[in-house]
Amino acid sequence: MLIARALVASAILGLGTAAALSQTAPPPPVGGPALVTTDTPEYCDTLAERVARAERIRPNPPRQVEELAEEGHRMCTTGLIRGGLVRLRRALLMLRGAN
Repeated sequence: MLIARALVASAILGLGTAAALSQTAPPPPVGGPALVTTDTPEYCDTLAERVARAERIRPNPPRQVEELAEEGHRMCTTGLIRGGLVRLRRALLMLRGAN
């Protein structure tokens, strides 16, 4: 229904189809509410804790996971938040088996 209204409005106003479609409402979230994260030291701590818990659960995690987690934590504590988060996320994914 929204798309039909947008297309009618674009015809009346002389806008292109792409412009009309870009004005439609975004799709509803899939799988429940979205988790909003920010590139903050607090989120680094939260992610580092999740990695540490996952390392305790998995016996003998790969050395690369430990290195990524250590480097990510070090980067976060020295102010390189985004790089630290990337490494912590990668370590967590490896621990979950997503490589």
